[in-house]
Amino acid sequence: MTTPQKLSRFLPLAFPNGNRISRFAKACPHCHSMVTARDMEGIARLLHDKIVLAAEAECPECHRRFPVACVISDDKRVHRVRLPLWLFRLWLKLALRNLPEPQLQEDWSVPEETPPAGIRLPDNAVVTRSPDVLGQFDGTPINAWLDIDGRHFVFERALPPAGQLCLTDSELLFEGKLVYRLA
Repeated sequence: MTTPQKLSRFLPLAFPNGNRISRFAKACPHCHSMVTARDMEGIARLLHDKIVLAAEAECPECHRRFPVACVISDDKRVHRVRLPLWLFRLWLKLALRNLPEPQLQEDWSVPEETPPAGIRLPDNAVVTRSPDVLGQFDGTPINAWLDIDGRHFVFERALPPAGQLCLTDSELLFEGKLVYRLA
């Protein structure tokens, strides 16, 4: 079985249907910062047309450790595993015992992970908030729209605390948890 490594060394992984997973990140359950595969140590393998992932992550912001156990289907959906990490690792060890060791990327050859897609908010941006408040999410008021440096954004969705950050090129992550779409 593969010994625990930085998850970035296992990536990219390709499904038989041609889809590829080249990077992986998860929100820290404590401070909600995004933790990338470079800060996770464990195993990621293709098994029966799914990627199984069992790791322990360390948040670079708050330095807390937390388990990551999930299965990624070939349509790139992430499914949480509800087993304790130690039990999932034991199952994974048994499932992978007869498979050949994967070719791992060398640490020096792993490309720098690019930030998630989406519009980046400049540090000196002028933000005008809508007076209409739709509600609150995790203690943060949700404004109906934002004007940022002359561009108009409308509220799209809230990012769940443990949700995957997946933005399109016309979306903006605001205050680390609210997603606005360019109007």
